[in-house]
Amino acid sequence: MLLFSDGKCFLKASLLIIFLGHAFLANATIDFLVFPEIKINHNNGESFSNDNITPSLDFFLSGNMGSIKLLSELYVSERVQHIERLQVGFNLTPSARLWFGRHHNPNGYWHTQYHHGTFLQTSITRPSMVELGGAGGIIPSHSTGVLLEGELELQTSAWHYAASIGLTSQLNFTSGGHHGGDSSSSLSDFDFSNPKPNNHELGYAFRLAYFPDALAENQLGWFINHEEITLKANQHQTSQTMHDEHTINTNEVITLDIIGIFANYQEKSWRFISEAYYFSSKVPTEMKVEKNGFSAAYLQIEYTFNDQLTPYMRLDRTFSHANDAYLRLLDGYSVNANTLGVRLDLPGHNAFKLEYSKQDFTDGDTEQWWLNWSAVW
Repeated sequence: MLLFSDGKCFLKASLLIIFLGHAFLANATIDFLVFPEIKINHNNGESFSNDNITPSLDFFLSGNMGSIKLLSELYVSERVQHIERLQVGFNLTPSARLWFGRHHNPNGYWHTQYHHGTFLQTSITRPSMVELGGAGGIIPSHSTGVLLEGELELQTSAWHYAASIGLTSQLNFTSGGHHGGDSSSSLSDFDFSNPKPNNHELGYAFRLAYFPDALAENQLGWFINHEEITLKANQHQTSQTMHDEHTINTNEVITLDIIGIFANYQEKSWRFISEAYYFSSKVPTEMKVEKNGFSAAYLQIEYTFNDQLTPYMRLDRTFSHANDAYLRLLDGYSVNANTLGVRLDLPGHNAFKLEYSKQDFTDGDTEQWWLNWSAVW
C-alpha cells in the first residue's frame, strides 16, 4: 500500500483543515459531500495488473458563516493524496465574492464546471486539452492566490465573471503527476502540504460567460490566461531545454498565453459541450528561446434516454502542433482523440460508465478502454 507513503505533510495539512473547518463551521451552514470512485483502464496490447485499478475518494466541503465562506476539496487514492482546493472567501456583495487560497484556474467550461472526481461529468475521461496538469495536461490546473468571482443579472439573463492571480505550476520531469498520468513529465501546482513558493511564478486569468437564462446551464463565454511556468533544470533534459550546462541548477521559465472560447448547450435530451483554445508559448532551449503557437478544440455530444442512459461521443483535435517546443516537454498529451462511451445512472446517486478511446500522441497511438463506478454520498 502506498497510501500516505508521503503522507506526513499531507496529514498535517489535512489536520489543519479539519481544525480550521471545525472552528469555522461550528456555527455555520455547511455542505459535506464524498465522491467515491473506482476506475479500471486497459490499453490494447498491454498486460493487465492491479495498477490498472484505481479506487479513490474525493471529499468536498463548503460552508458559510455570515459573509465568510470556506471551500475545501481533498483527493485521496492509494498512490496519491492531495489538497486540490483550499479557499477562504468573503461576500463583497450578494453577487460578488473574493477568495484567498488554492483554487481552480478560471479557464473555459470543463475546468470550472467539474472537480477531481468524475461523477458530475458524463464521461470518464476529460478532453485532452483540459486534462488536469498532474495527469499529463498542458494547462496549469490551479492557482494559489486571489480569486474574484460574481454575477451580473440582467432581467432573465446573467453574466458570470472571474479574475484570478496567484502562484502557478512547475513543469517536473518525473513519471506521472499527482493524478497518476502515464507521461514522463507533468505540471505540478503549488502544494499546501509541501509548499515551495520559490518553485512557482505568478499567473493570471480572466473569464466571462453569458447565460441567456440565469437559471439554466446554457452558456457561452471566453477567457484569457497568462502563465509563467517554472522549468526545473535536471540532468535528463538539460541538453534539450537549458541554454548550457552551467544552468543545470537554475530554474528557467516558460511563458504560456492562452485565449479561448467555450459553450455548453442543452435542449431536451441533447447536450453539446465545446471549447477552442489558442496557445502561444516561449520555451528556453539550448540555443534560443523558441516561440510557437498551436490551437486545440473538442466537441462532446450527449443524448439522454429517460434521465438514466446517456451515450456520448467526443472528438479532440490539435492543429499546427508539429515541432512545438512546449508540447515536446509534455509527452502525455494526446494531440487527437476519438471517444465513445455510455453512462448509466442508478438510484442512490450511483453511475456506471464504459468508455473507449483511440488516442494519437506525437510518438504513436493507443486504444484504451475504461470502466468506472462513481457515486456521491
